[in-house]
Amino acid sequence: MFGKTETGGQPRGIAPMVTMIRQRCAHRGKKHESVVDTVRDEYFFVTHNTKKQEQKMKRLMMVAAAMLLGSSGAWALGTTAGTTITNGATLSYKAGGVDQPDVDTQQDDSFVVDKKIDMVLQTTDGDQIEVKPGQTERITSYVLTNEGNDVQNFRFTVDNLDTNSPNNGEADYNTEVDNENVLNMVIEYDNNGNWEAIPATGLSLSADDTVNLRVKADIPADDGNQPNDLNDGKDGDVMNIELVAIAIDANGADEQQTDPNQDDTQGGPVDIVFADGSTVQNNSDSQGLGESYPAEIPGHAGTADGHKGDNDKDGKEAARSGYKIKTPVLSLGKTSCVISDPVNNENHPKRIPGAIIRYMFDIENSGSDDASDITIMDDNINSALLLANTAPSAKKVESQDSACTCSNVQNAADIENDTSVDAPNHTVTINHLNVEAPPANEERHTCVSFEVEID
Repeated sequence: MFGKTETGGQPRGIAPMVTMIRQRCAHRGKKHESVVDTVRDEYFFVTHNTKKQEQKMKRLMMVAAAMLLGSSGAWALGTTAGTTITNGATLSYKAGGVDQPDVDTQQDDSFVVDKKIDMVLQTTDGDQIEVKPGQTERITSYVLTNEGNDVQNFRFTVDNLDTNSPNNGEADYNTEVDNENVLNMVIEYDNNGNWEAIPATGLSLSADDTVNLRVKADIPADDGNQPNDLNDGKDGDVMNIELVAIAIDANGADEQQTDPNQDDTQGGPVDIVFADGSTVQNNSDSQGLGESYPAEIPGHAGTADGHKGDNDKDGKEAARSGYKIKTPVLSLGKTSCVISDPVNNENHPKRIPGAIIRYMFDIENSGSDDASDITIMDDNINSALLLANTAPSAKKVESQDSACTCSNVQNAADIENDTSVDAPNHTVTINHLNVEAPPANEERHTCVSFEVEID
């Protein structure tokens, strides 16, 4: 393993080990300084003492290396691609108990470290982002890590997932299946606290470096019509997207892997090996990080696990996230009933001049979110109905679990302060109403009423 003495008195073979240990100590931090100090002291001793002490040094170096390799797990960086590693060996022996001259390798072995391309792209969102119809620049978040052994450039694409694709049913994230598209997607990266567009030349990451990414997207507005068409944001719509990181070379072209069936080229040029790809778990883990998995690239066959995408080890990595619309869905009903008349009073009254008519509004929320600050404007009151210039007898019951009943306002609260009347224009406006989202298999209604007199 170790060899003859090089320039400066350093035993051949020890120098690479010293360099490796120092590099790893620097990478690991101060907690390994004691190992560095020991190696330095012993190295000074060895280079000034006997060959037997050199053997002690060799053993120490191997123990130090084992300590560093085992104490903190795998070293993520690895040896940089393109590094030339040269090593020789020395054979020592005795004949008849007498030391004989060392025999060195006739030629040192030399090879070039190849380039491993590997990356992990994860979403940090967990569940779909809750959104409302018509919102703009809603954000999903991601982290990209370069796990290769060299500086790597990346370009990015982002697409809506589509349940109408040839691989129908694979447009899911976190078990929620896509049925709508977001609009105007833009990819940005965190440049020292400033969010900026991805440069045309891509992003460059050193080995083991990470970068935060985000996708901004607009949510389609509700067109107010049924059924739910594409680009028509309705309550419960799911819009899943897929961000793809693609390894590129210095010229901006996609990296090309060296033929896996080609023999190793020991002395160079540098071979390229794709090492990306992992088990697909199309949801978030306990830390809120979505698992990285092979990218969904158009024109590629589905993977064996049932998710659309190309195979592992292709220089592309993807992460999915998504949006889900959570919003109130309101309907408005209006009925009337006669409360009293001048002839029958409240005993089976009829709708004759002088009768009091109650109008009842039924606001039902069948959506997944509460509705607040609702305003009702009734500007269709017939001129045959008399309106006083002061607020009529307006009442409300908020968020009851059944439909509104015109004849029953016993539990209603007076809301004159939230009601205004424009008698010349035959308009009544009622403000500051609310209706909760219904629990599963239940209803939620807010009932609002006011009274008028037949002229």
